[in-house]
Amino acid sequence: MPTYEIFVDEAWTHGASNSTELRRYWCFYGGIMGTSPDVDRLDTQLRQIRSKHGVKDEAKWSSLGPQNQAFYQELVNCLFSAISRGEIAFRQMFYDRAFVRVSSDPSEDAASPLDVQYKLCYQFLKHAFGLRFLPAAPHGQKNEVLVRLDNHSSQKHQDRLADFAQDLPRILDRPDLEVRLTYHRSSQVPRIQLCDLLIGAAGSYGNKMHDKRAPKQRGMKPKQRVRHDFAKYIYSQLRAIDASQRGSRAFNWFETTGRDMNWSSLLTHQVRIWKFKPQRYQIDAGWQNDHLDKFGNYQGPDLQPEMTVPSHEEVAFADED
Repeated sequence: MPTYEIFVDEAWTHGASNSTELRRYWCFYGGIMGTSPDVDRLDTQLRQIRSKHGVKDEAKWSSLGPQNQAFYQELVNCLFSAISRGEIAFRQMFYDRAFVRVSSDPSEDAASPLDVQYKLCYQFLKHAFGLRFLPAAPHGQKNEVLVRLDNHSSQKHQDRLADFAQDLPRILDRPDLEVRLTYHRSSQVPRIQLCDLLIGAAGSYGNKMHDKRAPKQRGMKPKQRVRHDFAKYIYSQLRAIDASQRGSRAFNWFETTGRDMNWSSLLTHQVRIWKFKPQRYQIDAGWQNDHLDKFGNYQGPDLQPEMTVPSHEEVAFADED
């Protein structure tokens, strides 16, 4: 049986006491998945690109600028080619501040940002890659799934997530799965760096960082323009891949990808986006475009009536249809 590997990174896990410094889309998780031969081939190609450009530093969204744009574009093109060939799948999950969670448990309101990140990563691994729908292993054999994440600052949360990963076969009712989770330095793993680039671009584009202006600044700074153009390019490539596979023009970077009336599409689609919604929530219209100032800043809440996702099973995919 093949060994499947998943590489995951997180971005835009920002918070601030001053709400005007916050941005709408946050707690992004990005992941790529493929069989070991396919992800190893991708790694070889990425390292060849690094050698070609003479780059030794880690590739990450925060380092993108005019001086390395060509290198970064070649990296993401390598990934897009692998996705288009059906060798690699890409998944993105994120949280939207416009969906304000309504809690019935006061203890949950005291959850730390790390607790929130852990719980979202839990949901990402559980649902986004469609592990439930992997082909069944022959009797007596196992489907091995290796999950590789960037190092985390909290050993407690690392341990909790590792325990959860080992319990996934029971949770998914797939006793033929064997799931192992390991942590790595992203600076040493180009495949994790690719995840950072794609979700960094998504957060920058969706949060209108190209509209941000310093005092007396007119127009975009060179880095802003490069990042805006790069993010638009990534979006256009993801849309093209989705349209080619699904024949759909409905792909949206900031809405959950439709499943085409088939739950197995959680596995079979090459590209999927997931906007995570709480089970109970209120819409804060203050995060919608017509409520933001011209620099994309939040001006204050405009809460709408509470809404509830119909059932526990649908919490993760409330907006699939």
